[in-house]
Amino acid sequence: MKTNLERFRNAALVLAGSGPVKQRLAQAFHAHLGTIATEELPRELREQYSMLASALHSSQRTGTLDSVSASILKMSESQACQHAQSIVLMFCSLHEAVPVIANRPATLLRAVPDEQEIPAFLNRA
Repeated sequence: MKTNLERFRNAALVLAGSGPVKQRLAQAFHAHLGTIATEELPRELREQYSMLASALHSSQRTGTLDSVSASILKMSESQACQHAQSIVLMFCSLHEAVPVIANRPATLLRAVPDEQEIPAFLNRA
C-alpha cells in the first residue's frame, strides 16, 4: 500500500510530464490522489486537499465523463494550473514533514575488532 507521500510524489511526476495541463491534472487525480481520505493527511493539509477535491468534484457526471473529468473540462487553463500547483505544494509539505535519516550522526566503525591491537600504521590517524 502506498503512502500519501508516494501518492503525491507520483501525482507531481504526472503533472511534470507532457501534454495539456487539464489532461495531466485529471490523470494525476484519478491515478494517485482520488482515493486519499482527508483524515489520513496531516492537519495542516486537510483543508487544502478538501478544497482541491471539492473543486475537482464540482460538476455532475455527464455522458461518458465522470465528475472529476467534467469539472476539469469546465475549468480555465489558469484554474487547472492553480490546482496543479496546489498538488505540488502539498507534496512539498508532506516531503518536508518526513524526518531525514541521512542527517543522523554516523556510527563509529572500527577497522579491527575491539580485542585486537590496532596496527601502528592505522594508529597514526
